Amino acid sequence: MPLSYVDNQLFLLQDNNKYNLCELIKNKSEPFYLYDLEGMKNRVELFKNYFKRNIRVHYAMKANNHPRILKLMKEQGLGVDVVSGGELQEALNTGFHPRDIIFSGVGKTAAELQLAIEEQISQINVESPQELERIGQIAKSLSKEIRIAWRMNPDVKAETHPYITTGFRDNKFGMDKSFLPSLIKILSDFPQLKLVGLSIHIGSQIRQIEPFIDAIHRTKIEFENLLSEGFPLETLDIGGGLGINYEKEDLPGDENKIKIYAETIEQELADFHGQLLLEPGRVLVGSFGWLFGEVQYIKKTPWKNFAILNTGMHHLMRPSLYQAHHRIQAVRKSEGPLTVYEIVGPICESADVIGFDRPFSELKQGDWLVVEDVGAYGKVMASNYNSHQLPEEIFL
Repeated sequence: MPLSYVDNQLFLLQDNNKYNLCELIKNKSEPFYLYDLEGMKNRVELFKNYFKRNIRVHYAMKANNHPRILKLMKEQGLGVDVVSGGELQEALNTGFHPRDIIFSGVGKTAAELQLAIEEQISQINVESPQELERIGQIAKSLSKEIRIAWRMNPDVKAETHPYITTGFRDNKFGMDKSFLPSLIKILSDFPQLKLVGLSIHIGSQIRQIEPFIDAIHRTKIEFENLLSEGFPLETLDIGGGLGINYEKEDLPGDENKIKIYAETIEQELADFHGQLLLEPGRVLVGSFGWLFGEVQYIKKTPWKNFAILNTGMHHLMRPSLYQAHHRIQAVRKSEGPLTVYEIVGPICESADVIGFDRPFSELKQGDWLVVEDVGAYGKVMASNYNSHQLPEEIFL
């Protein structure tokens, strides 16, 4: 979904359509998010079509849980991966069948687990022996069986920000094989627990394929060992985490990365005959969302030039939390030499920086800027810190 200038006005291109973003901001005074459902739909179809084997894709709701996006995923035949009781209820409210819902997450409460068991969802990915015991106790009290998978920690350190690695031994997520004896003991205590598979998730915004394969290989060994011991495992949930290119506009490159990812997984699991589950989020929606903000002030000091917007870390946390890079463009480009600006927000925190050292032709008060690639982990991480209102979300 390239952004392109025509006569210094920024246009958003969608197949055969062109949207003039200068027209979009007319009569706008508050920041807002813009989403492209058609782009998301095309990405979902491409993702599914690159796999030749039978896969079940569960969209990771934590990436973006807007009802219209959830409805799109349902229409495309996807299930959902949820990480809280709130997300589980949202999925049910959207119309997802309980059998299309997987519940992940390290800190599930008793109330959340009770809802999952009562609704008879497809699978609970269990993170610890205490969680497994809690599930067993609740299932027994409800006289209901529940399908579970054990989330393994394969001790694979993916090359991504340390805050979003989830499959290394230092992370709070999953269990290594030393947990298996205690898990098997708990399983024997509660016949209501039906072990159906193993699960992994090694992190987010991962651009290398090798860590995925390493994690799959290690987990497949444990899967086969449990099969040989008589456990009737059905599913291997390999999670999500495939990233996008935030550094430059490169949708074809991202799509080629998906192709390589799919082909490599197909090859690695050629002899696997169970049900393969995937839980992508960012790679399906991240490139198809934008955050618009208006310049309130230009502040020039002897050391820096600041462009102060009416949007910031409260609407896009990733730059402050992960030191993440997002491309930023002016909706209306001016002519002239470039000036380097620090693009900042209104929040009373020095961390409230959307972009460091960004060159623009001279910016002025009242100019609008657009921050790219906020379709994932944008609005879902937003807050009303400093009592700011949350931005409107609109769709092409």
